Amino acid sequence: MKILVIQLYRIGDALLTTPAVKELKKNFPEATVDFLAENPAAEILKGNPHIDHLIVYDKKSPWRFIRQIRAQKYDWVIDFLGTPRSAVLTALSGARLKAGLARVFHRWAYNHPLTDPKGAFYVAEEKIRLLEPLGVRFHGDLSAEIRIPEESKAFARDFLSKNRISRLRIVLSPVSRRHFNRWPLSRFAAVADRLISDLGASVLIVWGPGEKENADQIASAMKQKPLIAPKTGNLMDLAALIEGANLFIGNDNGVKHIAAALGVPTFTIYGPHSPVSWTFPDPKSHRFIQKSCPCLEESKNEHLCQSLSCLNSISADEVFEQVSDFLTNLIQ
Repeated sequence: MKILVIQLYRIGDALLTTPAVKELKKNFPEATVDFLAENPAAEILKGNPHIDHLIVYDKKSPWRFIRQIRAQKYDWVIDFLGTPRSAVLTALSGARLKAGLARVFHRWAYNHPLTDPKGAFYVAEEKIRLLEPLGVRFHGDLSAEIRIPEESKAFARDFLSKNRISRLRIVLSPVSRRHFNRWPLSRFAAVADRLISDLGASVLIVWGPGEKENADQIASAMKQKPLIAPKTGNLMDLAALIEGANLFIGNDNGVKHIAAALGVPTFTIYGPHSPVSWTFPDPKSHRFIQKSCPCLEESKNEHLCQSLSCLNSISADEVFEQVSDFLTNLIQ
């Protein structure tokens, strides 16, 4: 049996789809499971042991990929994304079973609509439970995997060796794609100052394309001196810088999911999104802070709030105290 899984974009969404791929391989050990994604999400999937073939999609050449998919003669195509583009790819795949989200407008593309499970689940588990009608049994493993190539490990070793790193290394990611997930940079700076002065930590601020200014703003607002990550060529270089850290602190973003997949404990500062959905379900290693979010009632998917009251009500002192307590329990 040949299966194609589609999750074209979003770093976190792509990573949180890989446990479902793992379950497909466990339930159908003779199956070939391929994955269709576009960069940069595809970068973090390279070398995944459960993906037989990673197909890097280029949205500039849709018909070429439709022909390529049809030529593979997949038995199943499973669309976890549910956008018009992914629905069309599924509809024209030629697969016997075309599965996709029942809740989307383009459900016409699927001959096997997948109904959301009842209750609140971590997204990785939700994706697996969507597949239960296809005969996929959940074995309980929700971990994602990242295989960092040696050249990326060497890149990180070179940077870390040139800087004085304390035994307590904390990675900080102050960015997020959506405005309502961005905690103020000045508060990240205040927390980072105390992590260095009070706990003797080395704080590494990571950034990606178009985000260097955020890292520089935090550093310029600080009394202490943080480390600012070098420019990375790809997500594997970024992952190599995060690997082995004692803690990740950041917004609800894709970098947090990279850290979790690497086994790095995480502390997330949430706006309106559900911590249950987006935090790995292990409170010993993954914690969060969230305040009341009025905009949760406005729209499930598009949060229209502009005041960001849920984020603005979270103080730097609160975050530092909770992080300090978290570290105490982690180090014990």
